[in-house]
Amino acid sequence: MTASHGGGDLIAAIYDSVIDPSRWDEVVKRIVEVTKSFSGNLLLQQAGAGSLTALYNVDPVLAEAYAQTYHKNDPLRTPAWSLAPGEVRVCTYTQTDSFRASAYFDEFVRPQGWANLVATGLARTPDSFALLALTRSPDAVWVEPAEWRLLEALAPHLQRAAAIHGLLARTRATAKSLAAATGFAVFVLSGNCRVLFANPKAEDLVRRQTGLRYECGQLAAATPALTQRLHALAGAGSWSGRAKGDIGGTIELSRGENCPPLLAHVTPLAASRAAAVFDIDRPAAAVFVVDPAAGLDAQIERFAARFGLTLAETRVLAEIVGGNGLLAAAAKLKITEATARSHTNHILAKTGTTRQTELIRRFFETVLPGA
Repeated sequence: MTASHGGGDLIAAIYDSVIDPSRWDEVVKRIVEVTKSFSGNLLLQQAGAGSLTALYNVDPVLAEAYAQTYHKNDPLRTPAWSLAPGEVRVCTYTQTDSFRASAYFDEFVRPQGWANLVATGLARTPDSFALLALTRSPDAVWVEPAEWRLLEALAPHLQRAAAIHGLLARTRATAKSLAAATGFAVFVLSGNCRVLFANPKAEDLVRRQTGLRYECGQLAAATPALTQRLHALAGAGSWSGRAKGDIGGTIELSRGENCPPLLAHVTPLAASRAAAVFDIDRPAAAVFVVDPAAGLDAQIERFAARFGLTLAETRVLAEIVGGNGLLAAAAKLKITEATARSHTNHILAKTGTTRQTELIRRFFETVLPGA
């Protein structure tokens, strides 16, 4: 039996479903049919990227009941029956007396006519869970050798597809959040400053040539010196030996005479798994451009409330985000430098950061819509 059994290329269909998730139901149906199973359920869950469920021959009412209630008692979710990614297993626990005496069996399994379960593990980490479960009818409890070999052949492709689906789902969620950001422009850059993403406010800045421009696909500033500084900060994000929170910086972007400069906060991004899946530039840095004159009062207040900052600490935070150092912040707030430093240390402690560049990164990550 081959992966194309039943018409078409089943492996290709699996990867097509990564691009178009609506096709997963058809893939599950084909796997159920080619393995002579009773029904099928593909479950993909990842923190921060939502979940996806594809079903075939499963009662939708009971499927909803599973999502709401019965998943808490599903033996497949317990450590004793955890499946390694790519592992195919006949779950014989369904034949035990204790399982048949359970409410999970009596209220969820038996009404659907299941006699056994064959499961393929796809992902199991602290923030993700994915598997393909095929239920067997009483007259087809045991999987024939050819069917078993097919499942083993499909398992690594399903595992890889689940990983790519999770990556794309998280990427889409991040892009949606960045695009919805209000009050500041956002650029995502590769290590060589190539622009990978720009929200509408960022595109407007470039279109009006307000402090930033595109030059051969790269983000550039108004002067060669500022461009060099911008590229150096963005490039540092791709340095594998950097320490967490070790890099980042702020650049003043000139807008011409009689106009206060914009502030560009350049912060490193965590290493992405995209490079291991796609041959594309890895995001290395984000650039958050703010207008100090316009302010970020609403965002600063939300951030302060989330981390329990006092009024005095909130005022110091506003100066830090606005690009002022401790001396300038102290002078503007009419406090001593020692007091400003003390407030800053309290802010760092409350937000779990160790330096101002890391604090700025935490601020923008937190105030993005959907963060």
